[in-house]
Amino acid sequence: MNLSKPVNPIQNYAFGSVITTLILLSPVVAFLMVIAAEMLIDLLMVGGTSAVCAAAAAGIGLVLYRKFWRRPQVALQSKPELVPGETSAAAASM
Repeated sequence: MNLSKPVNPIQNYAFGSVITTLILLSPVVAFLMVIAAEMLIDLLMVGGTSAVCAAAAAGIGLVLYRKFWRRPQVALQSKPELVPGETSAAAASM
């Protein structure tokens, strides 16, 4: 962070506007998700699917999703070991 450079107030307003917009629109997005879930349930009921069958299909889908679409886990790197009597590559003289 460079304290000698003045901060542009337009950047501050833009960042604040984005945060405010996300806060104000989050209930709208949640409401639309509920409406979509109810539409899906109504579609299943019209098709003659029982709630138990729909819940079982959702459970199987969740298990398959978690099994086959995992993110690769990043291996933790150990700290480099220092060898006595040797200098690091950055401090080595040429």
